[in-house]
Amino acid sequence: MRYHPIASISIGLLCSASPGGTLTFTEVTGAAGITAAHTIPVVSDMKPAYAEMAGGGAVGDFNNDGWQDIFFLGGGGVSDQLLINNGNGTFTNQAAAWGVDKVHLGCAANVGDFNGDGMLDIYAVSWGIPAAGLGGFAPGLHILYRNNGDGTFTDIATSAGVNLTSNTPDGYGCAFGDYDNDGDLDLAVGGWFASQDRNRLFRNNGDETFTDVTTTAIPGVNMDTVHGFAPRFVDMDGDGWNELLWAADFVTSKYLKNNADGTFTDLTPTNGTGLDENGMGSTVADFNNDGLLDWYVTNIFSNAPTERFGNRLYMNNGAHSFTESAALNDADNGGWGWGACACDLDLDGWLDIAETNGWRMDTGEYLGENSYIFINDGTGYFTESHAACTFSNVTQGRGLSTLDYDNDGDRDILIFESQGPLRLYRNNYIENNTDRHWLRVFITNDARPDLPPNGMGARVKATVGEQRYLRCIDGGSNYLTNSELSAHFGIASATKVDVLTITWPTGESIVMNDVGANQTITIHPPTLPACDGDVNNDNTVDVNDISYVLFRLGGTTDGDANGDNIVDVNDISYVLFRLASPC
Repeated sequence: MRYHPIASISIGLLCSASPGGTLTFTEVTGAAGITAAHTIPVVSDMKPAYAEMAGGGAVGDFNNDGWQDIFFLGGGGVSDQLLINNGNGTFTNQAAAWGVDKVHLGCAANVGDFNGDGMLDIYAVSWGIPAAGLGGFAPGLHILYRNNGDGTFTDIATSAGVNLTSNTPDGYGCAFGDYDNDGDLDLAVGGWFASQDRNRLFRNNGDETFTDVTTTAIPGVNMDTVHGFAPRFVDMDGDGWNELLWAADFVTSKYLKNNADGTFTDLTPTNGTGLDENGMGSTVADFNNDGLLDWYVTNIFSNAPTERFGNRLYMNNGAHSFTESAALNDADNGGWGWGACACDLDLDGWLDIAETNGWRMDTGEYLGENSYIFINDGTGYFTESHAACTFSNVTQGRGLSTLDYDNDGDRDILIFESQGPLRLYRNNYIENNTDRHWLRVFITNDARPDLPPNGMGARVKATVGEQRYLRCIDGGSNYLTNSELSAHFGIASATKVDVLTITWPTGESIVMNDVGANQTITIHPPTLPACDGDVNNDNTVDVNDISYVLFRLGGTTDGDANGDNIVDVNDISYVLFRLASPC
């Protein structure tokens, strides 16, 4: 059995607030030194599927200096940008120095430490190179930038086996996550346009290569019929295994339950999900603070000429059962919705929703429509409040990310526009209010190869008085983008979190008491005992321990190598990981 010592923590920037009023936003794009603009090249047969639905990038701390950076996809008309955070409210484009200033038809991106070296890598979906292939389009040109840890990236997509996902140029949202609980990050890539191999699931082999396991891991489901936009690995029932949620167009969204054996089962037809007619963006959060993760999928809302029912909010009833309640909860009308993210914008302990939208090919109701801010009223119901929040974004928004770019404790918003500028909106809540507090949690794996990097798949719970909050860290696609890999809590007027619990997919937990508010902390996992995995108590970890686990399969304690209080195939995997450990 594992033991669970107290975590060590690293304290980040402390926050100070000044007097003021309510939740407001200020566009600070120019002041932050951001000049990036998504630009489509002039190509005779440019497909609307790319030109109108592209506009993405990613956020993450690429140099591990404690400040969130931005990777921006130029769109093919200009080169990509890598905006390194200077720590003073500004960014500098260092794409050329880092080797990522490529000119290509990039559509979406995401981040994840796929090789477990402690540095965030980037996966970017690309439709080709301008003026190459057929009118500028060619499949097989997706990018996997390996972070070399020295201020440079190297594209290893071809050798890693993830450069190609379809028979024609295609690709939208992508996501990292550990679906098989082996500690390394697997990859899901959504496809909308192609006729074959539209959506792919790649298993990480642990040696900087991946294997396409789409058909074997998702048996009985033809993923070629899924018009995929936004995949997301997330543990929806708290059993330590990540489900795979796939927001998709034309009533093809999928809720795939993890069977804990390397395969998924499609529960969409029977569990109350998959009702979105045109699923595009996606976010997962506990909107009513009942300890269950809900699923929000953006859609198209219209009253005429054809009624469209808008965004869908699948409220979790437990046991993979959901009730759709977006209209009841006043969160359905988001226009022609694209990227969305759940975060506590006003630090009251209830998760709000930021959503961007637009569709220039329609000359009617979707032109000039503002992006939306849905404020949670504390019961799981929402009020659309962009005007009250001075959030002005009348653009062709596609990707949306939330991040704390200035490390002041509240979440800011980044909108990636289709054929327009990248826009950064600063959240002024900390400066306007002195009576609301927060806690921001990052998680490391400290060279524990059995644990996913950056806390992906971890569940973080905070108890504040009688209130309990749940956050999950996942590498999901909001639509063409991701958000900061942290667990962020608004805790209203409380000055501390009474109990903070971090639970890893292995079942290990760390419990911390009386954690002070208004700080960024980094949680480190327990250190493994020298002879961890020695289930037969002969003071060595070897094949005899595997035999012992096999003999004890189905037991509840004896033979439990990974500390989850049951003896199963996961214990065999764990012993394999710990083979030849010194004792």
